Amino acid sequence: MTNYWYVARSNELFIDTDNVSKSIKHTRARLQGAIECGKLEVLEVMSMESSPNHLHTIITLKNDLSSVERFVWEIILHGDIYRGCCNIMRWLHGVPYPNVLISPHQDFLSHDKKWTRPADHVCQCVGKHKAAIMQTCQVAIRLRGRHRTAAFFGKPSKNPCKIWELPDL
Repeated sequence: MTNYWYVARSNELFIDTDNVSKSIKHTRARLQGAIECGKLEVLEVMSMESSPNHLHTIITLKNDLSSVERFVWEIILHGDIYRGCCNIMRWLHGVPYPNVLISPHQDFLSHDKKWTRPADHVCQCVGKHKAAIMQTCQVAIRLRGRHRTAAFFGKPSKNPCKIWELPDL
């Protein structure tokens, strides 16, 4: 399996949309609103379906944003919230290349075919890039070194939460 790695540039937003059918309408409305009120100046939007009901989008801006501004915009535009929070934590902890998008697509192509965004790196790892694969992935080693498997939040527990009692809802 070939995986294409995109490293975010300072004028790019990476939107990793899960459950496209539920969230794309809101994502597009948020983006249009940001454009209309002058918060974002967009040069191009390129989207590729990465699997059924899962969309990878690269939004190229006319100007650069700080890393944190980009991470926040990615979350506001309904990118995967866990991914967005991990990007923020990687940036806060000084992990190199905190924002990458790993896609099955070699190039992103704009709808009108005027713009392309080639991948920055390629690997042949089999399966999703979770900790076990990141441990041996040569691209992950090259980009993030010893930080390639950094975990910030722990896994959700299967046990009931004992410390947070809910009121009767």
